[in-house]
Amino acid sequence: MGFLDDLKRQAEAAKAGQTIDLAAAERNTLLAEAACKTTFTYFDTLIRQLEVLKPASKVRYVLDRRTSFEQLPIVDLKVDARRKKLRGHDVHDYIALHGRLRNGQKLALVKDFLPDIEKIESRLRQGGAPVHAQPVRHPENNKLQEMRYELVVDFALAVQVTPDHDNGRLHFKMTNFDGFETITLELPAIEVGSARLDELARWLLGEPHQFFDAAQNLRRIEA
Repeated sequence: MGFLDDLKRQAEAAKAGQTIDLAAAERNTLLAEAACKTTFTYFDTLIRQLEVLKPASKVRYVLDRRTSFEQLPIVDLKVDARRKKLRGHDVHDYIALHGRLRNGQKLALVKDFLPDIEKIESRLRQGGAPVHAQPVRHPENNKLQEMRYELVVDFALAVQVTPDHDNGRLHFKMTNFDGFETITLELPAIEVGSARLDELARWLLGEPHQFFDAAQNLRRIEA
């Protein structure tokens, strides 16, 4: 066998492998798209029911040792879905459900200890409420004496679902479901149906759930 013949053999083997990989990716894409459609329909139906029921979250949200919130109303729920092109096909880019945890309460907080300032600012950023922060400095040496915060209790609540089409998986990112934190995880697309989404809905409302069952790459990032 000549050198050119050997190159032809290697090229044919590479083409065969690429064909197999592409076929697997297409099958996984169909699974991911089916799960995305199920998710969007479920989210859209869910928020219509919650608009009528006007639920309050059962989760306790803690800003500091003295400031926490319970039974926060879940309001302004919306569903958003964006699409993109993949191998010439129109597919989901992501699906998101957004809401707010709002009771209209106005707060004024003062912190004069650096670790307390860092901690509460991290939680305020995670919470996503409109905040007015004012530093108070010493008139002579300009050193920071304290931070004053004014805000309204109006925190973000969200879940974003991003498909990995080639591998047939869905990536979930939950914001402030269990307090001021972000949780991410992955599920095989075939696992994402109405039963799994029921568990996500229970979690959204602060009820006991089993959404984590069989989840992979679970990561919890606390503020």
